[in-house]
Amino acid sequence: MRIGVYSNPNKDTGGKVESAALELASKLGIYAEKYSQDGRYDFILSVGGDGTILGIAERCARTETPILGVNMGTIGFLTETEPAALETALKRLAARDYFLERRALIDAQIGDRHYYALNDVVMRSASGRMIGMEVRVNAELIDKFTCDGYIACTPTGSTAYSLSAGGSVIGPNTPVIALTPINPHTLRTRPIVVGSFERIHMTDLGASDAAVFVDGERVDTVRAGNGVTVSGWDKCALFVRFDKKSFYSRLLDKLNDWSAPED
Repeated sequence: MRIGVYSNPNKDTGGKVESAALELASKLGIYAEKYSQDGRYDFILSVGGDGTILGIAERCARTETPILGVNMGTIGFLTETEPAALETALKRLAARDYFLERRALIDAQIGDRHYYALNDVVMRSASGRMIGMEVRVNAELIDKFTCDGYIACTPTGSTAYSLSAGGSVIGPNTPVIALTPINPHTLRTRPIVVGSFERIHMTDLGASDAAVFVDGERVDTVRAGNGVTVSGWDKCALFVRFDKKSFYSRLLDKLNDWSAPED
């Protein structure tokens, strides 16, 4: 077994958990090394939060390398274990005492450039002002409106920005893409859910450019009158799971943790 340890230095201060993981793996007879883009691994140990996982999800999906997330973030919807339980997690990996969960990614196309998102693709004004937008699904008009922006997300991303913007929570095995407007300047526009391999076209109808964000990172700029096309991708990210706890039970626990503490 070969493990690549992918650590977020902003979360794992001084690389303490990364060092502990390498040491524990060696003690258990597991080959582990610091992650390298050129490396070939059976598993990726991601040390950080959900954002750390988002940074590596596309590469892992391309190589079908399962991710074991070690939570050092705030919520950890995607992570599976904590630093204190790292030795137990590695033992269970070595004993093949786990199962794999598949999470879909989506493809955002701008011209001939492609970007892949585990959570979401967001289009909004590059200037920070409201933006005029047109949304079509398979070339059929869904709506035209002015808004702060628009989100196209996976079921995984339905518990992220889309949820905060009023979108629905979607079960991870549901083959759909959720479309959520951000502060639309109209009473009729509502979130909508479409099939995962339908083609969604978001067009900037404003006078200024629009920025496109993929999993929270700004990746491109769309000129006024142009847009981005979003559809499903034929690859999935694989996540190591030890706990048979359902998604809905896990969701409730995480949302309760996320809520403001009582006085």
